[in-house]
Amino acid sequence: MKNIIKIISLPLCLFSVNKAYAEHTQAEWVGKFDLLSQQYQAQYPNSFSRSSNLAWAEAYYLDALIEMYLGTNNQNYLDTFISRVDKALALARDDTGMGVDGYKGWGEWVYSIDAIDNFGAEEADSQDSSLPANWYRWQSTAETAYRNTADKVDDGKSRAGFTIKTAPDTNRWHVLQTPLRNPHKANEHFDPNGKYQINFHAKIENCDSGVKGLLQVYDFTERKLLLNTYVESHSYTSHVAEFIAPSDPSNNVHIRLYATDYRKNCTVHFDNIRVRSWREYLVHDGMITAPIAKFIKLARTGRLDARFNSLADGYYDFLINHTFPKWEKDLHNTLNGNLVYLFANDSSSRKPGQSLPHNQYLALQRTYAELAQVEGSDPNHQFMAKQLIDAFKSSLTLGQYQADSGLPLNKYEWNYWSLLTDKDTTSDGFNWTGTEDTSHGNLDIAAAVSSYHAGVGFSKEEMNYFANTADFMISHCANFSRHVNKCYDSESLTSLRWWMQLAEFKPSIYHDSEVKLTSVFDAIQGVNQRYYMGAIAQLVKGYRVYDQSFDVGFANALPEEWRHWQSTPETVFLSSNSAFSGAQGLTVKNKPTYGWQVAQKIFKYEPGATYRLESMARVSTGDANGRIMIYDATSKKSIAQKITTSRTWSPLSMEFTAPETAGHQLQIYLYSTNWQVDSEIHFDDLEIYRIN
Repeated sequence: MKNIIKIISLPLCLFSVNKAYAEHTQAEWVGKFDLLSQQYQAQYPNSFSRSSNLAWAEAYYLDALIEMYLGTNNQNYLDTFISRVDKALALARDDTGMGVDGYKGWGEWVYSIDAIDNFGAEEADSQDSSLPANWYRWQSTAETAYRNTADKVDDGKSRAGFTIKTAPDTNRWHVLQTPLRNPHKANEHFDPNGKYQINFHAKIENCDSGVKGLLQVYDFTERKLLLNTYVESHSYTSHVAEFIAPSDPSNNVHIRLYATDYRKNCTVHFDNIRVRSWREYLVHDGMITAPIAKFIKLARTGRLDARFNSLADGYYDFLINHTFPKWEKDLHNTLNGNLVYLFANDSSSRKPGQSLPHNQYLALQRTYAELAQVEGSDPNHQFMAKQLIDAFKSSLTLGQYQADSGLPLNKYEWNYWSLLTDKDTTSDGFNWTGTEDTSHGNLDIAAAVSSYHAGVGFSKEEMNYFANTADFMISHCANFSRHVNKCYDSESLTSLRWWMQLAEFKPSIYHDSEVKLTSVFDAIQGVNQRYYMGAIAQLVKGYRVYDQSFDVGFANALPEEWRHWQSTPETVFLSSNSAFSGAQGLTVKNKPTYGWQVAQKIFKYEPGATYRLESMARVSTGDANGRIMIYDATSKKSIAQKITTSRTWSPLSMEFTAPETAGHQLQIYLYSTNWQVDSEIHFDDLEIYRIN
C-alpha cells in the first residue's frame, strides 16, 4: 500500500525505560532468538502433520522467521522458513479423515465434540447409582457392568471408571454400551464417512488364559462391526484406535465394553474413553498460510532474491487450489451485508453452522490481506480481505481510558464472538459474547494491521484506536491484561507478539513492551519459551516512523518536506518511469556541469535512537551508482550511507544511530556516487524504522 505516514516526533518521556533492568542490544536479542530457533528445530525437526500443532506452534515460528528477515536482511531466516514450509506442505493430504474432497490440508481431532456422553463415568445414572449416566447394560447386571469409584485412572482428576466382568455360569455376554451422538444436531449422530479416533485407558485383572478386554464399535442398523480393539495390560495403559463412521448419520452406532470370552473369568477396567472425529479447521489453515502469504508478497513485490520466485509461485498455487476454495462452502452473509465464515456443519464444534469467533475467520482473512498488498494481484484477494475485515469492524465499539496526560482517549473494544448472521444464537447454551482475550486478540490485531497495509478496513485514525487499546492493556493495567476491554489478571508476555505492531501508530507500545521483555530476558531459555520468538522478532524489526512512497504530488514535483539541493525540477523529480510500485518514483538525473543533484529531506530524530532505512533503488542509466546518505548538517559529517550498483530494482537497507543530543539537523540525501558523469538513479518506497 502506498500510504503516506508523517514523521513521528514524540516527547522523550514516552520512551522512558525502567532502569531496574539493563537494556539489551539488538545483537543480544538476535542471539536470543537464534538460540530459541535452534532449540525449536532440534525439538521439532520434521514439522507437524496435525493442524493444531501447525497453527499454534509452527505458524508462530514461521511468522517470526519472516519478521526476523525483515529486521536483519539475513537470508538464513528465509532458508529456514522455506525448509519448514516445504515439510509442512509435504504433510498435507486430501483425506484427513473427512473423505476425499480434492483439497489438501491437515486434520485434527482434539477440538471436535465428544461423540459419547459421560466418557469418564464421572456421572451416575439418576435411577441407578451403579450405572454410568447415559450408558446401558446389555445382558449384564449391576454386579457385572458398573460404575467403579474405587478402580480408576490415577490422574488426580478421575472420580470413577467403567468395570465389566464375565459371569461364566450365566452363559452369556455381559456388556456396557453407549451410542454415538451429536447433541448439537438433532438428526445426525455422527459425521458420515468421518474418521473417528478413540483414546482410552484400560487394564485387565483376574483373567483366564487367552481372555482380553475388548472395546468395540458396532453399527446395529447395518449389523456391521466397525472396530475391535483389545486390552491385555494388567495396569492402566493408554490405547488409541480409529474407525470410519457409516455413510448414514442416523445409524445406531454404539461403543461397547466387554471381554473376549464370556465362558471364562475376566475383569476389564476402562476410563476416559474419548471418541472424536477428525476434522479440518479454517483457523488452522489461516494460521499456517498467513506467513506463507507474507513470503509470497515479499517475493512478488521484489523484496527477495529472484531465486525465491519459483518457490513463492508454488506456495501460491497451494493457496488458490486448496486452501481458499476448500472453505467457500462455509461463507455466509452477515446482517450488515458482509461475508463471514461459519463453523462447518459437522461435529467439529458446538456451534455447527454459526459464525466463527473473530480470531478464527480473521486468521484466513490475514492470508487474503497479505496477498492483497501485491499490486496487480487477483482482485478476489482484496475483495475477501475487505468483506471479512468489515464483518469484524461491524462488531467494534468505542470505549475510553485515561491517558498519562489525564485526557480521555478512545480505544476499540470487542468481544470474542458476535451475533453476526441470522444463524447465530446464544439460546444454544453457548454465549461467547464476553470480552475478547489478549491471546486471541493477537490474531484480530494481526489481521487489522495487514488489512490497513492492504488499504482495506481501517483508516490511520481507526488504527490509532487499536493502538490505544494496546496501550491500555500493556501500560495502564497493573499487569499486561488478559482481557482486551478491561484490566484483568496477567497475560503472558509472549502475547505481546502482534500487539507490538501497533507501535507504528503509538511508539510507546514498542518501548513499554521492550521494558517488559527486558525484565524476563534471562528467563527466556529453552524450547518451552519458543513463543517469545514472535515478540523478539518485533523488537528486532522495530516500528515504522516514516513512509514515503513518492506516489504523491504532480510529475516533476517533490513530496511534502522534500527539497532540491543543488538540483532542479528537471534533474530531481517524480516520474512514472521511476516507479517500482504505485504510479511514481523518484528520479535523480545527473548533469555533469551542474554538480551534485540531490533530493534532500530533514529527518526529525530522537537522541541516541537507532534507525533502519529501507528503500528500493536501481541504476537506470550511466556509470554512476545510486547512494542514500544520512548527513549530520550540524556536525558536518556523514552518519551512514549505502550504495547500490544494481541495474534492476533491489532492496537497499542501512542502519544509523542519531546523535546523543537534540538540536542536530539530520538530512536524508538521495543521489549518485559521481556527479561528473551522466547517470540516472531511481528510488521508491522509502521507509524508516526505529529499532531501539
